[in-house]
Amino acid sequence: MHYEDIYKRINVKDPKTVNVVFPNSRSIFEALAEAAKKDFIIPRLYGKKETMVTFSEEAGLKTAVYIEAETAEIAIWAAIADIRDGKGDALMKGDISTASFLSPVLNREKGLRKGDILSHIAVGDSSGYHKLLFLTDGAINIVPDLDTKRAITDNAIELAEKILKRKPKIAFAAVVEKLNPKIPETIEARTLAEEYTAKGYEAEGPMALDVILNAEAAKKKGIDSKISGDVDIIVFHEITVGNYMLKSMIELQHAPVGGLVMGAQVPLILLSRSDRPSEKLNSIVLSLIE
Repeated sequence: MHYEDIYKRINVKDPKTVNVVFPNSRSIFEALAEAAKKDFIIPRLYGKKETMVTFSEEAGLKTAVYIEAETAEIAIWAAIADIRDGKGDALMKGDISTASFLSPVLNREKGLRKGDILSHIAVGDSSGYHKLLFLTDGAINIVPDLDTKRAITDNAIELAEKILKRKPKIAFAAVVEKLNPKIPETIEARTLAEEYTAKGYEAEGPMALDVILNAEAAKKKGIDSKISGDVDIIVFHEITVGNYMLKSMIELQHAPVGGLVMGAQVPLILLSRSDRPSEKLNSIVLSLIE
């Protein structure tokens, strides 16, 4: 499974509506224009109409719905209200801070809350690996505790199963494979691996990155692994490691990547200002998989 396979699965006869909060950059409009041109989406844009129309014309975005909103705060609440009213299938971050984007989503009365934990799943298509890799969480949860890691894993499974149409193979990452009380993530990785194995998943941990990605590394280390070299989901113990893994794929390998925030009633497209239009488009496409 690669990104080209995901693109082929999008239903162009029934374009989804993506509500975009305060878009204010050329790269976002280029991605929206490409997605709309492919009949993937109908953008609903919340912000200053004059500015949005100018960006749309420059990027070649010909089909969009414009909702006037003077501020990012007004825009996010309007976009959420429309989704709650059935006018929107995904929510996309524009020129608004991450905190200001996510806080209204988690509002218990007026937001899009589904559970207690939102988490980010990056999906990378590296030339050095034979299939998509789902990486979590390199964007939201800084140093998650055990319960939060369970929620993060569940969110990643939800997305992976939609895309892969099967149960994913899950690796709980650590710096070493042996249990070490001085390295707490090794203990938690083993606990989680046992729990998800009991749930019917092929799950292992703790696993170092070379063993996760390369079956030969496992053999050389004398590790008996059923999933080494064939992992789908990597769950990292803290945000920096996951973020560095993703950024290395982008900057060193020029790998196609995208990502979503899961755990809300609809997929959340949370973009970085440095993301390229292709990465924004990949993220949009991920949000459309049913």
